Amino acid sequence: MGYDTGTNYTYHFFSQLNPYGLRFNFLSQGLAFPKIDHNFTACELGFGNGLSIIMNQAATQAQWYGNDFNPSQVNYANLLAQHGAIKVHLSDDAFDEFLGRDDLPMFDYICLHGIWSWISPQNQDVIVEFVKNKLKVGGILYVSYNTTGYFDNLRPFRTILNSYIQTLGDPNKNSEEQLPDALAFIDKLLATKPAYIKKAPWAQESYKNLICQKDQRYVAHEYTNDYWFLENFDKVAHKFEQAKLSYVCQAKLVNNLNSYYLEPKQFEALKPFIGTPMYEQLRDFISRNNFRSDVYVKGAVKLSTKQQDKELDATYFICDKNLKHENFTAMIHGFDKKVDLKEIEPILGIFKDNKCHSYQELRTTLCSEQDKGTTTLTEEELFCKMVYAVSHGMLQVAVPPEQITKELVDRCLKLNYHLLGGNQNEDIRALVSPVLGGGVFVSDLDKVLLSIALKRKDLSIELVTDIILEIRTSSNPDSSITSQESYDLAQKYAQEFMQFSLPLYRTLMVI
Repeated sequence: MGYDTGTNYTYHFFSQLNPYGLRFNFLSQGLAFPKIDHNFTACELGFGNGLSIIMNQAATQAQWYGNDFNPSQVNYANLLAQHGAIKVHLSDDAFDEFLGRDDLPMFDYICLHGIWSWISPQNQDVIVEFVKNKLKVGGILYVSYNTTGYFDNLRPFRTILNSYIQTLGDPNKNSEEQLPDALAFIDKLLATKPAYIKKAPWAQESYKNLICQKDQRYVAHEYTNDYWFLENFDKVAHKFEQAKLSYVCQAKLVNNLNSYYLEPKQFEALKPFIGTPMYEQLRDFISRNNFRSDVYVKGAVKLSTKQQDKELDATYFICDKNLKHENFTAMIHGFDKKVDLKEIEPILGIFKDNKCHSYQELRTTLCSEQDKGTTTLTEEELFCKMVYAVSHGMLQVAVPPEQITKELVDRCLKLNYHLLGGNQNEDIRALVSPVLGGGVFVSDLDKVLLSIALKRKDLSIELVTDIILEIRTSSNPDSSITSQESYDLAQKYAQEFMQFSLPLYRTLMVI
């Protein structure tokens, strides 16, 4: 197939695959989305180590199917599912074999992350055919891929990397094991000061940032496959148009905000192309976007204002940020931009109780006429501010409380206790939440503290401070930070964990 199956992929949960988040994206566009309940069927193609599909299955009533060509990864995902008593349908077929199966249902949702740019054109065609035949009318497709632009700088390095492994590599070693020698060769080559680098010094900087500083498993899967396509939006969109799909938006809501990407003059220049494929391509060019996560639908249905309001009212949200902090940032394409909290006041005031709230509750509270005959927000203002808040990561879309059954909670807890018990790869930095309908990022330090919280009922700020100090001392004994500075930093983190993080994890039903 031309894809590296000798090395397992990194242990990541990809939150943008969560259908609950995508549903809000559709509502923000005024479009209908399939009902997410026990009849909702989903399929992930090329699921890697399976964290996303396992967590999405654990936290929802939906029926998930998955396929990955690497049997080692399929086995890992199956074993992980067993620890949570999670029923999921996984296979290790080739894409064409998977297409030919007659035991698969029609799907409401098909997703593939980190697959499209790294497989042959023939396999891309197989996926298009699969989507055409197995996606329901009204169904949703998620697909991610590399674009031209910033990644163009890496073409020469990727070619040299692959050529070195194929020419001088040890056939008894997988691509990850051969990377150190290949990267050392490139460094030796760069030391000769090639004319290419003299003319394009930014290329070497891209190489250092995007190859040298990345996880070796990621580099192996990203750059050592037979195929590595950088594609424009119009080419990909045209392929899926053949399956009767139409483009809706990017999966990460913030990626659709022109105000975030474009200066006023840039937006004016692009105005004539709005609604055309060229608009998306020009936007990628201006913003230096190197990776897209696009969402398509088979048969878009525009909601009436009344229908949109009804669907919005039934949508729940939760704040997973400590509102006592002031310096919130949202990261996009490697650049940090500060979140303007004034843009989402007074909404955040409602979420200070660390509980879920429905859009209907927000509408009733903030858009109703007040004692003095005024309203806090208009309906339009509330909608815009909610889009801003979700886009910038201040609020997360939550599962309606009536859909969170005891069965869902129990299997999420089983899986989390297994992950916190030290029985799994330490690189896993996610736990599963039935409140979010999928995974949630958890830092290495929080994982340690949560595992201790499961065993000890006497957890306190003082005890957590001591634990953090012990961890940091053992991991970094030569630190130049003074003992007082170290204590102050540890205590600050301990206070944050005990007063905010731990209660939030409990609210999310992670523990």
